[in-house]
Amino acid sequence: MVASVLVAAVAATAGACGGDKSTGETAGGAKEIEVLYRVEPAWPHMEKTLKQAKTQFEAAHKGVTIKLTPVQGTNEVYYTKLALLNRSADSAPDVYLHDTFQVNADVAAGKLAPLDDYLNTWPDWSTQYADSVKQAAKGPDGKIYGVPISTDTRGLWYNKDILTKAGISVPWEPKTWADVLTAARAVKQKVPGVIPFNMYSTKVLGEAATMQGFEMLLYGTPGGTLYDDTQKKWVASSKGITDSLGFVDTIYREGLGPKQADAFDAKLGEKVGLDWFPGGKLAIGLDGAWMSASWTPTSTKPWPQWTEKIGWTPMPTQNGEAPGAVSMSGGWVMAMSSYAKDKKDAFDFISTATNKENTLTYSVSTGDLTPRKDVASDPRYTAANPSVKFWTDLASVTHYRPAYEVYPKVSAEVQKAMEAMVTGSKTPDAAAKEYADALPGVVGGPDKVTTGS
Repeated sequence: MVASVLVAAVAATAGACGGDKSTGETAGGAKEIEVLYRVEPAWPHMEKTLKQAKTQFEAAHKGVTIKLTPVQGTNEVYYTKLALLNRSADSAPDVYLHDTFQVNADVAAGKLAPLDDYLNTWPDWSTQYADSVKQAAKGPDGKIYGVPISTDTRGLWYNKDILTKAGISVPWEPKTWADVLTAARAVKQKVPGVIPFNMYSTKVLGEAATMQGFEMLLYGTPGGTLYDDTQKKWVASSKGITDSLGFVDTIYREGLGPKQADAFDAKLGEKVGLDWFPGGKLAIGLDGAWMSASWTPTSTKPWPQWTEKIGWTPMPTQNGEAPGAVSMSGGWVMAMSSYAKDKKDAFDFISTATNKENTLTYSVSTGDLTPRKDVASDPRYTAANPSVKFWTDLASVTHYRPAYEVYPKVSAEVQKAMEAMVTGSKTPDAAAKEYADALPGVVGGPDKVTTGS
């Protein structure tokens, strides 16, 4: 149903634009660069940044208009709309916000234009972006396909008052999964009416379930990984996979997580940030560095008391194995369509949108970690968020999703297994076996998979 509605929307958009996408000009003959991005009522930050960049760009590029095209909805709605638009040169945007985990799939499909020739003449690229940050949008051919506008880490946020009522000392520093479960069980027993623990675990939540949920567990198990870099094969089965599903199963079988209706709510993230934490309804959340953006003065529902009420701590490894904590990192880039007719102007907009001023605006308002060195050293960046150093330091224990074309399909299988834990329709062992059985079919055959430890 969603796809059919979006197809109609794409057709309507293409027919109503009044210009010729094949030439990059409006009906009046002026140059136009279309920029696609995601927006939600509780997440206006990208739109604010791009409007600022539009003003700057158009002042410096007379005769060129930036057409900002927002997509209302969750990440998954945005991915679907972008994929539909990218089916045709006539409907594809020239520039778009892109999640790093989808870059290689679009490179393989020929949808993205490499930026290397432009980056080589842009001083900021060599001076303000670390090599590790540049990897975020590097394709399998070694070329760069996007300029990072954000990066992130993940860990545990917690309500200090609730944990204190439950008899848990704060600052809270769990060392194992068992410590996390002990705290959640104490909340359930001693603070009725509060959700002890939240993690994203259903298909409707997409990559939030896979990355912020399952992978935050898996990569904290001994040798846990989705992809074996040495063998260059996907891991079909391992103790870590089964144990990670077991943790999710424990959360839901013991009533430590949200109600099923909430677990299947596509806007669960908004509930957590705008209602549950500020309202004292949630004790612990496995989430991203950006959570505090829900509470800053620039948010839709500022919460000035958050620095007093909320604490943050790393997600521990399963049994306290070195390095003791685990994180996952992703982020977003500004990318250029291979269909863009005026690639020089398109890149000029990308470089404007990701300059220091605009990146600072975005990072301060979102709570995302900045990819730029000059923003990271700006006092306005660090002063805006007392937790930013903690989340930045988690980069020392972070992991990245396997950046391969088939990853989105692997992620979908992970979500199926997680959702079975939420509903209780399968045991962890049964869900792990179903994942192992399905994996060869989504990654290209049995020769592309292996068994982990």
